[in-house]
Amino acid sequence: MKRTRLNALPVLASVLVLSACMTVDPAAERAQVMASVAERTGSVADPVLPREGETVSEARAVSLALTNNHRLLARLNEAGLARADQVMASRPVNPVVEVVTLPGDGHGRVWDIDLSASLLGIAATPWRAEAAQDRYEAQQAETVLAALDFVAETRRAWVAAVAARQRLDLQQRIRDAAAASLVVAEEIRAAGNAPIVELERERIFAQQAELDYLEAEHAALQARLDLGRQLGSPVSADQLPVRLEPGEAPLDGLDPQAALSVSLPLASARSSVEAAAGEAGLENWASLLEHVELGGVFEREDGDWSRGWMLEFALPVFDDGSARRTAAQLRAEQAIHQHAALAFEILNAMESAQAVATLAERRVMHIQDEALPTSERLMDATMRQYNAMQVSVFDLMAAVQMRSRTGQAYVEALADWHRARIALDQIRAGGSPAMVAASDVRDTAPTRGEGDH
Repeated sequence: MKRTRLNALPVLASVLVLSACMTVDPAAERAQVMASVAERTGSVADPVLPREGETVSEARAVSLALTNNHRLLARLNEAGLARADQVMASRPVNPVVEVVTLPGDGHGRVWDIDLSASLLGIAATPWRAEAAQDRYEAQQAETVLAALDFVAETRRAWVAAVAARQRLDLQQRIRDAAAASLVVAEEIRAAGNAPIVELERERIFAQQAELDYLEAEHAALQARLDLGRQLGSPVSADQLPVRLEPGEAPLDGLDPQAALSVSLPLASARSSVEAAAGEAGLENWASLLEHVELGGVFEREDGDWSRGWMLEFALPVFDDGSARRTAAQLRAEQAIHQHAALAFEILNAMESAQAVATLAERRVMHIQDEALPTSERLMDATMRQYNAMQVSVFDLMAAVQMRSRTGQAYVEALADWHRARIALDQIRAGGSPAMVAASDVRDTAPTRGEGDH
């Protein structure tokens, strides 16, 4: 005959009361993530789409993307899911009630009420709740990290789109100059004043300029479509700025300790270490007390109640839990090594980003102060000599091409400078330098298994 087992009811009741206070509010979780993003980057969501002809600045692009990119919005739901996982992991397994009634052979019915719950599942709830809190904080950090990286990726897409448009404009000038040069060459050849090789050279030059223009046109279209996909709404070429502008001041370097203190990948890894360490400590008990139940026994038969108590536990005969304890310790050590590796990778990525920023800054300054003025002087001198009929039209077109090529190099240097600026801002906000993600330290916790009984 079954027995009624009433486990530590006061302890269970207090745990249930405390865990019942925890709720899941997805909207509040998303708002918390967005508030952290705004605090770290100064970027806020703006649901108003740009009007026709309105220039979409870098900041405006980020605001649009934060509002309209559905992949990001889906990713933000991870915050609510992490909260739900925390709530579930912070509560003990529900007790089981079993009621059985049988005929009593004329002596009244026999009632058997069985109420059972895991003793370890109840006693270990505070430790499990603490580990669940660490997991929640790690997931929160990863969700904010994903949003920060998304902001940086949007900025890079904007820089790429504007740079591609600027390169297209320069390539169009080369194409137009090549077409004009070809017309002049054909006229000179028709007058018999130039060999055929000069005409063929200009034709090749014009054809190559046309091919370069088509390639630049395709690149500009692709960059604009990539930006539109990032924004979650289309953007036309007229809505982009016509050129990238250099920064007004040199890029500031990063303090390594300050960057590490705000790093979200490192914060997530740190929470994972704490969670794995706590779960390893709990597993030392859970592996030995795999199944323990303690309670009172109440039986009613023939109208009489009998009382007593019971203790039920599993004997560690075939499995002493050593493998589970070892696995938990290995997970904790794994998390520690991953945290140390991530810290080193972040410092290495910071050094790389600063080096790229310094080099890009030097390139911009050199082209701006030296190469562009030199190409301008060459262009002016060639034009004066052409007007004085001292050089041919072919020399003039060569000077035009050189001036345009220098302009393209300047665009590339500016784009590199802006990408370096975005990378430094990303690290400064706590994002992923060189896309170092905290996902390497995910899912190191053991699942809830037989140790909950």
